[in-house]
Parts: sequence; C-alpha cells; structure tokens
Amino acid sequence: MPGFRRSWDALLAALVLLAVALPAAAGDYRELEQEVREFTLPNGMHFLVVRRPEVPVFSFNVYVDAGSVNEVQGITGLAHIIEHMAFKGTTEIGTSDAKAERRAMVAEDAAFAALQAERRRAAAADSVRLAALEEAFARAKEAARQFVVSNEFAQVVENNGGVGLNASTSSDATNYYYSFPSNRLELWAYLESNRLAAPVFREFYTEKDGPVTEERRMAVDNNPIGMLVEQLSGMAFSAHPYGHPLVGYMSDLNSITRTQGDDFYRAHYVGNNMACAIVGDVDYDEVKRVADKYFTRIPGPAPTPEVDTVEPKQLGEKRIVIEHTAQPLVLMSYHKGSATDPDDAVYEAIADVLGQGRTSRLYQGLVKDRKIAVQAGGFSGFPGSKYPNLMLIYAVPANEVEPEEIETALVAEIERLAADGMTADELAGVKRRARANFIRSLRGNMGLARQLTHYQMITGDWRNLFKQLDEIEAVTLDDVQRVAGALFAATNRTVAMIRTRDQGAEQAAAR
Repeated sequence: MPGFRRSWDALLAALVLLAVALPAAAGDYRELEQEVREFTLPNGMHFLVVRRPEVPVFSFNVYVDAGSVNEVQGITGLAHIIEHMAFKGTTEIGTSDAKAERRAMVAEDAAFAALQAERRRAAAADSVRLAALEEAFARAKEAARQFVVSNEFAQVVENNGGVGLNASTSSDATNYYYSFPSNRLELWAYLESNRLAAPVFREFYTEKDGPVTEERRMAVDNNPIGMLVEQLSGMAFSAHPYGHPLVGYMSDLNSITRTQGDDFYRAHYVGNNMACAIVGDVDYDEVKRVADKYFTRIPGPAPTPEVDTVEPKQLGEKRIVIEHTAQPLVLMSYHKGSATDPDDAVYEAIADVLGQGRTSRLYQGLVKDRKIAVQAGGFSGFPGSKYPNLMLIYAVPANEVEPEEIETALVAEIERLAADGMTADELAGVKRRARANFIRSLRGNMGLARQLTHYQMITGDWRNLFKQLDEIEAVTLDDVQRVAGALFAATNRTVAMIRTRDQGAEQAAAR
C-alpha cells in the first residue's frame, strides 16, 4: 500500500507538471478569454471556470481581499496568522472532540486575558502573580491541544491526490490554493467551503507564539534586509497601512487574541470579498452545482471595512542610515499610482528598463560596467498594487564601496532616465518581454487561476488580464518621459541604507 501511495503521488505531481506545460490556448491568447465562464453565488462569491481537459487534474485559487493593508494598529500580522489557521482544520477535521475542544479553547482565551491584564501593568505588575498566570495559561493551552489531530486537513487532501497545498498572505490579499484530481471536485468543494465558512482557530496561541513569531524573527529581526525594508516602508508611508509590516510588529503578535482574529475573519471572509478560479479538467455545470451546494454557506453579501486613508503627498526626501555589522545595502523608493492608474503600464515599462534583469540600466551601469555593486535592480508595485504604492530600487555595494557612492550612482541613473527618457529599442524590448512573460503566465493551470482572481479583485474585472498587452503596447516614448519626470522627483524619494559598522574598531576601543 505505501508503494501505491508514493506512485499515486508521483503520478498526480506529473499530471500537474504536464498541465503547466500546456500551451496557453489552442490559438491566440485572445481565444482563451472566450473560454472563461463565470457565475456569482447569492452571497457574492465570484467563480471563474476554465475547462482544460488535456489531463485529469484541476487547480484552484481562492483570493480573499484581506491582507496586511486591512489591519490597524494593535493587530498587525493578523491576516498572516489567519492564513496559518486555515490549515488547522474544521469542526469535523482536526479534532477528536469538537465540543470539548471548544470548551477548552474558551478557558484558554480566559487564561490569556488574565495574563495580558497583568502584563499591561508593566513595571507595576506583580512578579509572583505574573508567573502564576503564565503557568495557568500554559496549562490551558496544553489542555486545548489534547483534542487536536495534527495536520489532518492536509492529510485528507494528500490522501485524495491533492498536491501543492499552500497559501500566501500579501499586503493586499490572502490566497489559498492546490491541485486535485478531477474526480475529487465535490470533495474539494466540501473541504474548502468548510474551512472558509466555519474556521475553528485551533491552536491559535500556539501558532502565533511559535511559527508566526519565528517567521518575524527570521524575516525581520534577524535579517538586515528585512529590517531595512520594514524601516523604509514605515517612513515612505506615514499614514497609509501599506507602512505596516506584513509579518506584524512583535508586540502586536504577542498581544493579539483569538477574539480579535475571529472579528477580523467575520469582517473580511464574506462571499462578496472572495473570488475563486478553477482551471483544468472540470465541467462548468458541475462546478456550479457543487459551488451552489457548498459555498453558499459562507456568509454574505455583507459590507466590509474599507481602507479610506490616503497617503499625503510627500513634501521632501526622507532618509534613514542604520549602522549595522551586516553587509551594506541601499534601498530607494518613489511613490506611484495603483494598478488601476491610467499610467500603470508606463510605470511597468520604466521599472523594466531601469531595474529588471541583467540588461537593465542599473545592472549594466553599476554591476557590469563600473563594478561598484554586486547586485542592482528595481520593481514596481511594492508592497502591494491595490492602492498607490512604491517603485523600489535597490543595490548591494561591492567590497569596500561605501553605500553613499552607490546612492549617488543610483540617483544618476534614475535622473538620466527622467531627463532623457528611454530609447526606441529599449521600449521595443519592454514590449517583447511583456508579451513573452504574459503568454508564459497563462500556460499553467495554477498560474492562470491566480491571475484571473487577482485581476477580478484588484481591478474589478478579470477581463483586464487580457488587456494588459494592449496597454503596454500603447506606451510611447513621450509617456515614459512624462511619467518618469514626475515620478523621480527628489521630493518623492525615500532612502534607507545600511552602513557597515567596524566591529573590530569598536572592540579595540572598548579594550
């Protein structure tokens, strides 16, 4: 039996890879647009279906319009915690006794509330009482964990041929996805609707105090690059929640409660705040049948909290220099429009020529020609694209090159593009690469599912996915110079750098 299990897993994985290798469409990519069918459930959840019968598998992506941008002070990192919770199962999967577990979790919440109340007294806290409350909370956590059947949800998916079970949280959204054999469509609908409609938030405190906070340490606290990115984001966005770190602030992670998680979930995980794309060997009518049967249990339609804060116009350059023992690094950002900005394609063209790949101006100028950097580049749409965001530029200085020299070189390349624009050959290259990348992105079932839901939720219509080549094709040299001139104004710039601290000199001075 174990041998059959391994063979089945290998077969499914091979089928998924085969689906990835399929052509984007039978003919021109525009034909693919005609193959997308859609429907919306009464709760507002939107479904997109593309039939690709070549191999007996399908891939899906559920896009939830809730990311770190939807958090407020005090609950930063919560969207990411909730993503972790989705793998803990449901009231039917992942527990040995749902009712007893629920009672244990209520006691666990009460123990954490008592502990937090004493912690908030800070210096006035009673150390003896604090120790007792910490011990009581540890016992309550362990009591709740007695009912947990670890990884049962993942095991059900894998035992039925599912591959690639995963999720991701970004500034704009949370995505859930994997691939399944075609004959497991109804099981998929049952599993996904259950975990979306009635989450349990099992092991909430264990997960956030363990794997989630460890991600924070690895990504930011013990990672100079992550630390500098966090500092730059916080400076560039003084008002808009794009300035929040995706992984949250450690103090928030330490204090967030399951009740706050439940409140956030109920506010954002409603039907009209979700889109699901299913691509592969599936029948539209059957997809609609199982969606009607299972996904209507998700609440909605309902109003969702909106991000109304608009980042004020930046009035002058912002900068921070951090002394650190790490390798020097220079980051530079410029405010730009959102994904729905009329000049979005122009921003993408500028980012391509300036900083993407080894043929880009920054790589050629700083790395290949002058050899003052070991890496240099840039991209558009940081940290998200739903709202006005940043074009981010970066460079890693070569050995014994000061970060200030790199900053001067970056600014020179940027100002040259702003003053002179790009050449006709460069713009033609942008359009060739855009077409190749676009066609490539449509070949895999999962890639297409992710793209369709992204455009549906970010732009309001999945059809905009198929308009992007027309938009990039329409970009002119005059557009580039017009947009670059405004984008790269010095007053629109935020600079963050690590200057390497001489640890040896410090130690010698201390002696």
